[in-house]
Amino acid sequence: MQEDKNMETEGITLSTIQQISERMPGGFLVYRANRKESILYVNDIVCDIFGCDTVEEFRELTGYTFRGMVYRDDYPGVVESILSQVEASEKNLDFVEYRIQRKDGTLRWVDDYGRLVHTEDQGDVYYVMMRDITEQRMEREEKLRMEMELEKERHVSELKAAFLFNISHDIRTPMNAIMGFTALAKRHLEDKERLRDYLDKVDESNRHLLELIDDLLEMSRLDYGRVEIKSEPCRLQSQLESILGMFHAQMEEKQISLKTEINLPEEDVLVDALRFRRVMENLISNAMKFTLPHGTVKISTQQKQVSDSGYARYSFKVSDNGIGMTEEFMRHMYEAFEREETSTKTGYIGTGLGLTITKKLLDIMGGSISVESQKGKGSTFTVELPLKLAGHVKQARRVPKEEVAVKANGKHRILLVEDIDVNRMLAGTILSESGFEVESVPDGCDAVEAIQEHPLWYYDLVLMDIQMPVMNGYEATRSIRALGREDTDKIPIIALSANAREEDKKMSLESGMNSHVAKPFDIAHLISTINEYIEAGKKELGNP
Repeated sequence: MQEDKNMETEGITLSTIQQISERMPGGFLVYRANRKESILYVNDIVCDIFGCDTVEEFRELTGYTFRGMVYRDDYPGVVESILSQVEASEKNLDFVEYRIQRKDGTLRWVDDYGRLVHTEDQGDVYYVMMRDITEQRMEREEKLRMEMELEKERHVSELKAAFLFNISHDIRTPMNAIMGFTALAKRHLEDKERLRDYLDKVDESNRHLLELIDDLLEMSRLDYGRVEIKSEPCRLQSQLESILGMFHAQMEEKQISLKTEINLPEEDVLVDALRFRRVMENLISNAMKFTLPHGTVKISTQQKQVSDSGYARYSFKVSDNGIGMTEEFMRHMYEAFEREETSTKTGYIGTGLGLTITKKLLDIMGGSISVESQKGKGSTFTVELPLKLAGHVKQARRVPKEEVAVKANGKHRILLVEDIDVNRMLAGTILSESGFEVESVPDGCDAVEAIQEHPLWYYDLVLMDIQMPVMNGYEATRSIRALGREDTDKIPIIALSANAREEDKKMSLESGMNSHVAKPFDIAHLISTINEYIEAGKKELGNP
C-alpha cells in the first residue's frame, strides 16, 4: 500500500506527512482544489472508513476525487459550505459533515476538518482530517428526536392548560349571571316586572352557555374530521333572507341599521345549507356584536362568474362600522379562543370560536375568507364560495311557520325515562302542564318492564334518555322493539338526551328510535315533535 501511495504523490514531497499520518488516530487526506481536482494522498484509516483494503480499491470506488468521496445527494451542499467557510475564515478553515457510501454499499456519516493551503508545486490543496461519526450522529439525532418529543409534549400541555383556562372562564361568565340573577329572582318573587327582567337575563346567559357548548362540539367534529359536507339543492337568497330575519329584531334592539344588497339569480345551487348558514350566521353575529349603537351592518352578495363546468363563484360580504381590529389581532384571529381585549367596549365577550369554525368550514367547502379592518372604523369580511348550479331542480316554496302551540293535541300518555331526579321532575312538569299524562321511570330496565306490565297501546309515546346507569337508552329501545308485541313495533320512541352530536342522533335512529331531541331542549320544539309523532302514529294505526 505504501508503494501505491508514493506513486500517487509523485511530484510532491510527502514522506514526512506520510510517516505522521499513518500514526494518526483518524483519517487524513490531501486533495488538489483546482479544476483538475484529484486526491494526492490518503492514509490507511481513510481506506478503512470507506471499507477498502488498498488505495487501488479506494481509487476505483471514488475515482480518486473529493466529489467521488461524498454521497451524491450531499455534494452540492458540502461544497457550498466549504467555500463559504474558507472565505470567511482568516486561516482558511472549514468543518463539514456528510455521508459517504462504502465499498459494500452502506451509508456512513463522517466529519471533515479541512484547511486550504497554497503550495508552489501543486497550487491550492486541502489538508483534511476525517473520522467516522455514524454512531455519534445516530445518538445525536436520537437525543434531538427525544428533545423534540418533549418539546411537543410541553407545547400540548400548554395548549391543554390554555384551553382549560379559556373554557373555565367562558363557562363561568354566563354561569355567574345565571347564579346571580337566580338568587336575585328568589328575593323579589312578588315584583313581577323585576322578576321577569331577571329571568330574561338568566335565559340570555343560558343561550350564551349553549352557544359555547355547540361551538365546542363543532370544533371537535372539525378537528377530528367528522364533519360530512352535504350537497343538496338550495336557494341562496331564501337562506339569506331567513338568516337576516333572525337578526332583524336583535339589531333593532341594539339600534343598529341593517342594509342589504343581495344580487343573486333565482336558481338553486348544490350546497350544505346547514354549514352555509353557520358561516353566514357567525359573520353577521360578529358584525352585530362588535358594532356600537347607531352603527351600521351591511350584507352584500353577488354571483361573480359561471364556468362551463356548471359551477358559479359567489361572493358574500359582511361589513360594519364597529370597533374594528388591530393588525396584530388579525394575524391570530382564526385561532381558537382569540379575542381582542378591547372587544369589551361593546359589552359582549364571545367564545372566540366563531371565526375558527367559519375558517375551518370554508376550507372544507372549498371556499375562502378574507378581511379588511381598521381600528375604530370597522371590518369587512369577504367569503368566496364556488358552488355547482342545480339546474332545474325546484325548491319547495317556503311557507311561513305559524307559532307552535305548546299544548298536547288531545289526552295522551307518555312514558318518561330519565335517571336524573331534577331532569325527570322538570320534563314531567313541562309535559303535565302541556296536557300530557306522564309516567316516569329512572332506568332503561324499568322502561322495558313498564311496557311489558301494561296492556297494548297503554303508552302513546316514550321519551328516552340515553346515558343511564343500568340499561342505556339504546339498549332499552332495542329491547322494547324486540318484545314482539303489536304496539312495541310502532310506538314512537324519541331520544331526550344531552348527547347532542350528529353521531349520537344517528345512533338513536339506528337503535330503533324515531327522533332525537337534544338537551337543553326548547319546550315548543319538544311538544311539537311529540304531537307530530303521536298524530302520525294514530293515522298509521287508524286510531286504535
